[in-house]
Amino acid sequence: MRENMEQVIEREASQASLPVEASLQVTRSEKKESQSRWRRWKRHFFTEDVSPDNYSIIDLQRRASWLGVALILQAINEIDPKYYLPFLPFLRPWAGAVSFLLILGSLVGMWMAFRTKKLKQPARRSRDSLLYHARPRRWQRVILVCLLGASLVGVIQFGRSIVLSFFLPPQYTNDGTSLDINAAALLLQGRNPYTDSDIVHLVRQYPIEPNWTTPLRVGQFANRLDYPSYTELSSVLDTDLKAGHAPEFESKVSYPPLSFLTLVPFVGLNIFNVLPFYLLCYLALLVIAWKVVRPELRPWVVLLWLANVSMWSSVVGGNLDIFNILLIVLAWLLRERGSWSALLLGLALATKQLTWFFIPFYMIMVWRQYNFMEVVRRLAIAGGVALAINLPFILWNPHAWLAGIMAPIADPMFPLGVGIIGLSFTPLLPILPSWVYSVLEIGAIPLVMLWYWHLCKERPEAAMLLAVIPLFFAWRSLPSYFACSAYPLFMLLTAKTFAAKSEQSRQVVDQPVRLPLDHDEPMISGIPTSAGVQAALQGIYYFRTWATAKLASLLPGLSSTR
Repeated sequence: MRENMEQVIEREASQASLPVEASLQVTRSEKKESQSRWRRWKRHFFTEDVSPDNYSIIDLQRRASWLGVALILQAINEIDPKYYLPFLPFLRPWAGAVSFLLILGSLVGMWMAFRTKKLKQPARRSRDSLLYHARPRRWQRVILVCLLGASLVGVIQFGRSIVLSFFLPPQYTNDGTSLDINAAALLLQGRNPYTDSDIVHLVRQYPIEPNWTTPLRVGQFANRLDYPSYTELSSVLDTDLKAGHAPEFESKVSYPPLSFLTLVPFVGLNIFNVLPFYLLCYLALLVIAWKVVRPELRPWVVLLWLANVSMWSSVVGGNLDIFNILLIVLAWLLRERGSWSALLLGLALATKQLTWFFIPFYMIMVWRQYNFMEVVRRLAIAGGVALAINLPFILWNPHAWLAGIMAPIADPMFPLGVGIIGLSFTPLLPILPSWVYSVLEIGAIPLVMLWYWHLCKERPEAAMLLAVIPLFFAWRSLPSYFACSAYPLFMLLTAKTFAAKSEQSRQVVDQPVRLPLDHDEPMISGIPTSAGVQAALQGIYYFRTWATAKLASLLPGLSSTR
């Protein structure tokens, strides 16, 4: 009887354990399937080929992860403080420091993207050690997941930009775009945009919110440094609308002519919604990136493009920086095609003053990769293109043109931004005189130029970051100044043309530039001197050749007169 009882208990226990084992097997299979799906999906962004021949791709994917860090921090900075300060009231006095740290962190992420040392296969290492150093680290996987989350916001912004571009009336969150559209309309009427621009007329014509304007420290805003509140802006703007004159708000066209000449076709067709133009510019960046980067990195092209929330905000707001950075990126991509690169740089110069900060870096890049005379030639082309576009307006009214171009520098604007000035709105630092920030900004320029001089041969794309670093110390360091750096840096960093120069380019670099009056090969082409000494010796040689040619042409004339 006892034996029968024990058999029954064993039978019941075995029958009870069957569902448990089955459920465990199902759980294990689901876990394996989930891991398999994650592995199949992850390999689009992190290669599974860890052979030494593929280490360059592994290195570029690691650099792309650092750029993802920069984009995530900039995306967090796009969150309006009014959404989180009510829940975190202790952060209210430190809101400027939060933006400062986020943008500073994004700059560090971009710096890490081009300074990270390349992976090198050690001479003697086990296979397990090689796999450990080649596989994506945990932080890279975390950044990938965060980028996917940010890309969802990008998809929403993409859809929003389409709706705003084609299905809703124009709405611009910055007065710069509204002033440019108005400038295009004035030009079609035969009026000078730099003299007849008026913010009062603009506010009456377009639905512009008071906080979308640029207040000046004059009139009712004189003798103060704290930025006016929405209520103050609205009150003063209403008063100015009644008076028909608004000295407290920027009314000038503050950009070079190409900023509004590109909008003339839209206004000529009675289309005052120009958001499609800036959306097409951002799409053009995607197409160009897809074309120039290596095929293994194309998933990153789309992911970073969608996750770039800061640039999407510029697209939705109709920010001119999108068109300007497109021209600058093309100038760097086509640097081996000298005239085309210089032409695009000239167009960028005629678009926005931000290009001024890129000019020294372009000069250094060309000088280091070619020679000084090539710098002179390209600057002559770029300057000629910019002058040709600006010249009609210079002749029309030089004073008004200069006042408009210099308005971002000369007009008394309020301190604002996410750089050092952001700390001045916290208990850490008071608002210093504006000249202090100007000294810091100007002092940073030669430092970053010297930095670029040392690394531009290996990392010419570093200019996308180094050119905007001085703006971090400026009196006004707007987030849009830094929003258009990470994705262009990724494009140039991963472009196939950076792996090696073309054969034709190598021949051009190895040969000194010859002037039309040269008759012999320069004697200094093989001297192992620095670039500055080489350029000076070439200048002496060109002068000697020119003088010799002139004397040779004059001596026969003198002998014939005798």
